[in-house]
Amino acid sequence: MSVPGGAELELVLQQFLGHDNVTRRVAEKHLAKALKSPQSIPAFLDRIGTSPHAEVRQLAATLLRKKIGGLWSSLRNEDHIAVEQALLQSLQAESNRLVRLAVAHLISVVAKFTLPSKRWPELLPFLLQLLQAPEVSHREIAMTLIHALCDRIPTFMRQHLGPLVDVFLKGLSDPETIVRFATLRAVAPVVSLVEEDHELQHISRLLGPTVTVLQEAIERQGHVGQEDESSLELVLSVFEIFDDLAELPLSTVKQHLHGLIQAMLQIAANTQAHIAVRERAVSIIGSIAADNPKLLARLGLVDSVLQLILAVLVENYTADIFRGDSDPNGGAPADDEDDDDFDASGIQFASQLLDQLAGTLPNTVVLPPVLNFAQQQFSSGGTNGTTPATSSPATRRGAVLALSVVSAECRDPLREMVPQLLDLLLLAGSDSEVPVREAACVCLSRFVENLQPEILAHHGRILPVVFQCLDDPNEKLQQKACYMLDKLGEGMERDFVPYLEPVCTRLLALLGRSSTATQAYVVQSLGAIAAGVEELFKPYAPALLSLVQQVMSSEQPEHYILRARCTEIAGIIAGILGEEGFGVFEAELYQRAMHGLRLECSELREYTFGFLANLAQIHGKNWAGRLPETVPVVLHAIEQDDGQLRAAPSVFGKDSQGPDLKDEDEDQDQEGNGGNDNDDGDEEDEESGRPPILRVRTSDLDMKSAALHALGAFALMTEEHFWPYFEAAFESSLKLVQYFHSDVRSNAILSMRHQLTAAYHHSPGLPWSPGNPEVDTLHPDARKPVDFLVTLCLERMENDESKDVVAACCEALVGITRLMGPAAVHSHMNKLMDRLMTLLRQRAYCQTREDEEDQGLEDHPDHDQTLIDSVADLVDTLAKAYGAGFTLHMAAVMPELMRYLGPRRPTSDHVMAVGSFAEICIGMGPAVEPFAPRLMEVFVQGLSSKDAGVRSNACYGVGALCQQVPLIMAPHFPSLLQRLRPLLNRGQGEDGQGEDGGQPANVVDNALACIARMIQANKDGCHLEQVLPVWLDRLPLRQDALEHMTVYRCLAFLLESASELLVGPHRVRVAQLLAHGATHHSTDGETKDYCAGLLRSLLLQQQQQQQQQQQQQQQQQQQQAGDATQLLSQALSGLSMEAQQALQLRLAA
Repeated sequence: MSVPGGAELELVLQQFLGHDNVTRRVAEKHLAKALKSPQSIPAFLDRIGTSPHAEVRQLAATLLRKKIGGLWSSLRNEDHIAVEQALLQSLQAESNRLVRLAVAHLISVVAKFTLPSKRWPELLPFLLQLLQAPEVSHREIAMTLIHALCDRIPTFMRQHLGPLVDVFLKGLSDPETIVRFATLRAVAPVVSLVEEDHELQHISRLLGPTVTVLQEAIERQGHVGQEDESSLELVLSVFEIFDDLAELPLSTVKQHLHGLIQAMLQIAANTQAHIAVRERAVSIIGSIAADNPKLLARLGLVDSVLQLILAVLVENYTADIFRGDSDPNGGAPADDEDDDDFDASGIQFASQLLDQLAGTLPNTVVLPPVLNFAQQQFSSGGTNGTTPATSSPATRRGAVLALSVVSAECRDPLREMVPQLLDLLLLAGSDSEVPVREAACVCLSRFVENLQPEILAHHGRILPVVFQCLDDPNEKLQQKACYMLDKLGEGMERDFVPYLEPVCTRLLALLGRSSTATQAYVVQSLGAIAAGVEELFKPYAPALLSLVQQVMSSEQPEHYILRARCTEIAGIIAGILGEEGFGVFEAELYQRAMHGLRLECSELREYTFGFLANLAQIHGKNWAGRLPETVPVVLHAIEQDDGQLRAAPSVFGKDSQGPDLKDEDEDQDQEGNGGNDNDDGDEEDEESGRPPILRVRTSDLDMKSAALHALGAFALMTEEHFWPYFEAAFESSLKLVQYFHSDVRSNAILSMRHQLTAAYHHSPGLPWSPGNPEVDTLHPDARKPVDFLVTLCLERMENDESKDVVAACCEALVGITRLMGPAAVHSHMNKLMDRLMTLLRQRAYCQTREDEEDQGLEDHPDHDQTLIDSVADLVDTLAKAYGAGFTLHMAAVMPELMRYLGPRRPTSDHVMAVGSFAEICIGMGPAVEPFAPRLMEVFVQGLSSKDAGVRSNACYGVGALCQQVPLIMAPHFPSLLQRLRPLLNRGQGEDGQGEDGGQPANVVDNALACIARMIQANKDGCHLEQVLPVWLDRLPLRQDALEHMTVYRCLAFLLESASELLVGPHRVRVAQLLAHGATHHSTDGETKDYCAGLLRSLLLQQQQQQQQQQQQQQQQQQQQAGDATQLLSQALSGLSMEAQQALQLRLAA
């Protein structure tokens, strides 16, 4: 058909707007065809200017705006002028606001093709005329058009920045609210135009008036009847000004941040403002603090920010404020695809800011105000020491929450005051108000997670609170108690054994009678407990797995999260029962888990991948048979698109005119001088006129991370059998190394490291030994991917902004080096040591990007401990791989590690540095001799540290040094033994944790292992006649399973080398210790076999001595014949019947 015009076009447009779908589709086709022709432009302009129906005028302007970009170059110059004149006339004459907005949007598109090439000279004077007009509507639409021009042609508008600021200042002071608000919206994109300091000076004139009008808008938006979406979007869009300003890379920006932060503090404290507005204000403060960690302190605003945080934390919220922290669901239902943009509470975003400040500012700045606030709320003042009546439940809850938030980043000072903190939290745990008791449960859980090992010594005070909450009828308290058990199970591990029966009995009973939500908590806590006590959980496994099987059969969406948790615990129990024990359950659970991957639940997929990884670990190479079925589904999850596009706030409102008219060749940008992108591409969302924003749910990220972990586990367990999948897996993982989220990047790197196991075992190289490699021990087929990943890790260590990713790179290099030896990294060693030295000096990009003004290490007493621990672990690994070849590197590393022992450093740094030096001693062997005197000073000083972790590592270091350089250390043995003696005093509890004033179990264990190493290095210098009785009395070890073999090898050494006069009196005690080692659940299979072998030799030795004595003293033959039996009986006397039977079997073997 020809291009319709006049009445015919009017009719077609009305039909398009009609309700009859058939007629509407016909009209849509006619309009789409007409808009391909330049001849349609005059006809649509005519409808915009003359149609009696406002909705037709608006539709005509909207459709022409979408298509004029592709038609503009086809018009003659006189046609251009006619279009421009018609648009200005229509805008000025239009009485309907929505139509004016549509015409202004159309004008901005035409301006994109004209103004940059110095055409349409009438437009800017026309705008100035409108701004001066007495009509409010004209002034408003002029501001709206300026906003659109700044969006579409920013380079052109930047040339007029000074005059623009003058226009905005006048608009922000306009007597009419609608004009002030239009100006407020127009100011938002202008900050992005700033590139130089003098331009920032122009913009700075706007800050005060902008904040004033913003606060007016916030106040109006908060009134009853004013909380509409467009009003809220206006307010939120203005925050882009402050975001852009704070991020400008200009030296003069900081001059304006004090006023900006104060304005944000005022807005965030406004309890009448919409929660999303307050969240944005807090977010801007957090962004500024993240980019400039010390800025708040320099501006003197730390106290003000902390006061705001505490004020928000004590606000009265009725929702479960801890959802997303303690909730197994992660705070959202499984099928929640529609994230609420404003689904936040003040407590949530205030907690996030407090956690951030605790991580970026010194503990001495953040902790005292929080601690004082909490103590004030729970100070004695009521009857029988109850909380004062003046302290509201919300205030007490907020105080406890503040403590829980800072416990991770302020762990070192909090560890020193655990008893006092527990007094406060136990008071909160017995509070009359349920929300306060909930907060106490969550805070205790975080303390258990973050304040180890000191907090674990007090489990006897904590667990009664757990039992009390489990028995409470309030479901939220039951859930928080389960969360606390989750953390206790992780932290206490085998020390949880005495409580296993009462806890599991309660949890299994609760599992059978509670709601689906509570069942998810129960299963999560049972999983943590099972992982901690390991094989001791076996008696509870069958009953639990029968319930798990039932839940894993459900396909009801409301059960998806519970099913995910049951899938997780099935994998944990599989690891406990092993390949044979889990076999009876595996076939059915495996099929149900694989079926769960087809359900629409990211969390279920995440935990299913964890379940598959656990199965791979118990099957080892036998998992190869499952690879054809499992690898494809894991790769699919890794490669799937997990983004969602959401629209950003609109300038012109939504184009709600129905389906978009779109052809494949439409909207090509024909303008030769102004912008170079097509109109719809720059245009934003067709329906809303808003640019798309990438939205990814956390559950999708976790699923992708779990898939990467599973893929790495498959390769690690099946080794060369994974080779057919290696290339596809490696390439898929590599794509995620540049992923936007750091968790996924970290897991991608770690997965690739595990995948290298397949290449290494598929093409075996030469055996390697510690030292500088003289030949390349790697096979060429393995060398290429190894070099690739090592190079990638070095690049990420230099350039990645995330400390977690850099830590993952260090961990990957540790794994590569331990498996493949020094040859794997030798060609990269210079770069690798450069990266490590930079990280130890805290000058890497991920460490300095936050505040380039603070360069000195001593100015950063608080930092990310995970990263620095990973760096130290890599240094230790290289020392063990290179042995004596690490000597030159040690000379460079030692001064850097010594700086972490400075008095201003947190105790966690002291623990790391002392432990690292000890590991380096073990790794370098006798070559550590040149460094021995200084290392001994470090270790001796550490033996008297206030921190148990430092004392424990110092014991390890002393033993290592004595073992590697015994001649140098021999003169110091007497003084060292004197210093070790107080560290052998155990606490009186069953676990020996030292709650009653004795040493924690890990300290005593490492002191005992230290003495074991000293005995083996120089038994004559150890005064065994004095040391041996005390040493044997304090054994066995109770916590540090890694040192078991050190102790038992020392026992073997004594039996072989010490005199009968020395060892003979202790033969029964030695036999008892060996019997314990051969049967106790804390020792692994290798240790059990070693101890059983020693005990067998001891018994044989006793029998041989009996035979010798029989030849010398015939008369005593009958009495002596029973000595071996008596010794065995004494050795067995302390064991249970089951343990005695197990030992008899090992001895018989």
